[in-house]
Amino acid sequence: MNLRHDISMAWVLALRELRHGFRGFGVFLGCLVLGVFTITGVGSFSESARQGLLRDARSIMGGDLEVRLTSRTLTPDQESFVRSRGMVSRVTTTRTMARAAERSVLVELKGVDAEYPLYGAVALAGGGDLQDLLGGADGMPGAVADRLLLDRLGLDVGDILRIGPQSFRLRGVIVSEPDRVVQAFALGPRMMISLTALEKTGLTGPGALVRNGYRVKLFSGDPGDVIERVEAVYPDQGWSIRDYTRAAPRIRRLLERLDINLTLIGLGALLVGGLGISGAVRGYLGARLGRIAIMKCVGGTGPVLLGSYLLQVLILGAVGSGIGMLLGSLVPWGASVLLGDALPFHLADGIHIGPLIRAALFGICTTLAFSSRTLVKGVRVPPATLFRGYVAARNGGGVLGWALPGFFFLVLIALVFAFAGNGKLALGFVCGTMACFALFHMAAGAVRLLSRTAARFRNPSLRIGLAQIHRPGAPTSGLVFALGLGLTCLVAVALVNDNLTRALSTDIAGRAPSFFFMDIQSGDAGRFAELVRSEPGVTGFSRSPVIRGRIVRIRGLDAAEAGVAPEVSWAVRGDRMFTFAGPMPEGTLLAEGSWWSPEYDGAPLISLTSDLARGFGMTVGDELTVNVLGRPITAKLANIRDVDWTTLNMQFAVIFAPGVLNRAPHTWLAAVHADPDAESRVFSAVADTFPSVAIIRLRDVLDNVASLFSRMAMVFKGVASLALITGFLVLAGTFSADQHRRIYDAVVYKVCGATRGDILLALITEFAVLGAATGVIACLTGALAGWA
Repeated sequence: MNLRHDISMAWVLALRELRHGFRGFGVFLGCLVLGVFTITGVGSFSESARQGLLRDARSIMGGDLEVRLTSRTLTPDQESFVRSRGMVSRVTTTRTMARAAERSVLVELKGVDAEYPLYGAVALAGGGDLQDLLGGADGMPGAVADRLLLDRLGLDVGDILRIGPQSFRLRGVIVSEPDRVVQAFALGPRMMISLTALEKTGLTGPGALVRNGYRVKLFSGDPGDVIERVEAVYPDQGWSIRDYTRAAPRIRRLLERLDINLTLIGLGALLVGGLGISGAVRGYLGARLGRIAIMKCVGGTGPVLLGSYLLQVLILGAVGSGIGMLLGSLVPWGASVLLGDALPFHLADGIHIGPLIRAALFGICTTLAFSSRTLVKGVRVPPATLFRGYVAARNGGGVLGWALPGFFFLVLIALVFAFAGNGKLALGFVCGTMACFALFHMAAGAVRLLSRTAARFRNPSLRIGLAQIHRPGAPTSGLVFALGLGLTCLVAVALVNDNLTRALSTDIAGRAPSFFFMDIQSGDAGRFAELVRSEPGVTGFSRSPVIRGRIVRIRGLDAAEAGVAPEVSWAVRGDRMFTFAGPMPEGTLLAEGSWWSPEYDGAPLISLTSDLARGFGMTVGDELTVNVLGRPITAKLANIRDVDWTTLNMQFAVIFAPGVLNRAPHTWLAAVHADPDAESRVFSAVADTFPSVAIIRLRDVLDNVASLFSRMAMVFKGVASLALITGFLVLAGTFSADQHRRIYDAVVYKVCGATRGDILLALITEFAVLGAATGVIACLTGALAGWA
């Protein structure tokens, strides 16, 4: 009965206190809205993208399921089995050079059959039926291509271009493809031809690096059941089979990582705003000391008063969180309106509950974590102290003053681990946040100490300004942390982006090869080497045989169950490029084991890079099974190599000893270093003599990567800027909460003869010193974070 009465009284008091509106809580609401808006916006955009991908998944994949193979096709028996399950469309992709007149450009070539596409439609500029356009006329097959290809080759619709020995008439411009995989960047523009025409180019011969995808539109049944049936009938084939729910896996992984990382940055902004929330609550209680004293004198108990002000904070937190959630839920709609077709995928409409719940929990818990200690301190002081008009500095709120906020901070930590989906990342964020609080607290202490021990200025305004920094109750710690954390994020992001861009454009570019030449046929390898080495200005040449395959077993375990470390999971996601070598390649650094003899011809042996061996948990003597052209090959690990991938030289994660792969159809990969003024001559010589060899100019690739980093950095800078804006709100709130004391001080100074200019100079000195010190500290911590 007493509990119900106390709750009822607390509720009545809370409503009475809030009758005058939210005056004085502008900073409180602003900090909360910004943080919740960021978390909601990031989550809503990611969820809209995920649902959009799932909605269009069949079109993105091109069927209900897909069987993918590299450098080979399904056998007639296998293809017949797949076709018995549904309508099948075969798509073959590769990279090669397209030529027109004196120009050549690398293209992403795609060959399609008459059933393509099973889902969706190819949009062409000016319309037209795809199959009619690809069928060609006057005995010449047709082609359609991206506008970029036309621009680079200087072509118009109706002109002729060549792929290898085959000529094509360009009959259309691609606007969109339903199954086009979204990529951060492409090595070349897309060109589409028929499968029949692709076979005439000579690019699909034995050992050629082509990828075949058999898309299936099922007659009936669940795709998962069909996949299980195919794998049961044809086990260990080394192909990749997936259904439409796993379409665009790279985009999904990218969205997940962006969602987690940007959400944590948004939570960082919300934690910075927690200082503003705490300051606003402290100021709000300071203006109500008299009321609290009166209520305690007439019988108001601590639990009732604490409950009343907790309810007020909860109501305000709900309002702030609600505004932030409303604005954040509009982000997908705004992205669709502003970016339109620039987005590589469609965003699903609607309000997404998951991100709203996540943001609401973070918002409310942050509010309670940063306000509960102040509330406990405010309602626990004796009435006599309250009538003096201030809260005693020694009043710490007792055990409850630490236990209540501690509980909510623990809930916050639990929420971080629950929503991050990555224990290491969550632990790093929690530890990093605690370290930032400790670091900036110590930095604020150092600023106070320096201001206290600094040389005394003759100008009294300067002395007063410095004294304000270390006076009792000064907001130095809060201001240094609020501004410092936002600045640290911006500095770290800017430095990382600048360092990566500079490394790509100068350091790595200076050491990397000028070109990679792919798909050199074995019969042409000798002539190709002679041609390149004879060109003036070529300073380095290396080549290796290559063949594609999949890693299927690690230490006898299926690759999916072997516990592969996340940093090397790329190695087991799809096909990898393998090579074989007799003598140990020049520059090889062995970390463990020994190299095989140059004439080795025994049981299969392999060499792994140290990062791959570490990520696979393998040591010398362990076994690795790969599938090459449908044949499983189990090899023993003979040695482990240390490799510097940043050189971009021709390195291989997996090298086989002679005796196995050299008997299989393969092509050659070559790397060429050339002087800048010789690059054009080398490019033209190879393109003219070997038109089917794919040429990759490394400088173009590095420029694309640098551009990608810059775009990603802009996103992270934008979210990190919200933490800085929140810091400015905290600064404004702190100044506003401290306004009564400053007015009192100003009156005293004026009575003692100070002018407005003197008082203004004192204020400028205080905040200029704090701002400069915070900037220096943020530069140091940001540089440290960027280095890490």
